[in-house]
Amino acid sequence: WKKRLEQDNTMKVCTATRNHPDKDLAAEISAAAKQSVKYPEDGKLTGDWKLGEKQAQSGYGMRFTDYPPDREIGGNCYACHQLDKKEVSYGTIGPSLYNYGKLRDFTPEAVKAAYEKIYNPHIAFPCTNMPRFGANGILTIDQIKNLVSLLMDPESPVNK
Repeated sequence: WKKRLEQDNTMKVCTATRNHPDKDLAAEISAAAKQSVKYPEDGKLTGDWKLGEKQAQSGYGMRFTDYPPDREIGGNCYACHQLDKKEVSYGTIGPSLYNYGKLRDFTPEAVKAAYEKIYNPHIAFPCTNMPRFGANGILTIDQIKNLVSLLMDPESPVNK
């Protein structure tokens, strides 16, 4: 648990600037975040949106009370975001992601941006509260691909 309490360079800068780094520091954070991204070996940035929906709903993982400890960690996306119009309980810390892919015309560039934001959101938002799911090893690349599909697949409830 000690490792989780030690701030990395990004966290130190964001703490010191109260999450408002100047333009140059923000650019440094974004550049370092971009370098941290590992892309899937198969080159595909999407997976199965149905698995992504289960992961988005799951708040399991990274707590000392979790049992069994080897159970798959979820993204807990609904704690901060609205994704599905039918969902009645969701957080408002993050923006609504409803119609995420539809609003971006399902473009390959938008798919890549979604992958990168989930992997390390500091690329787009230097001092965001969103976890660095990939960069910190919270979610696997396949899990991130599934979440990207949840956001970007036209058949996903996010885009209905």
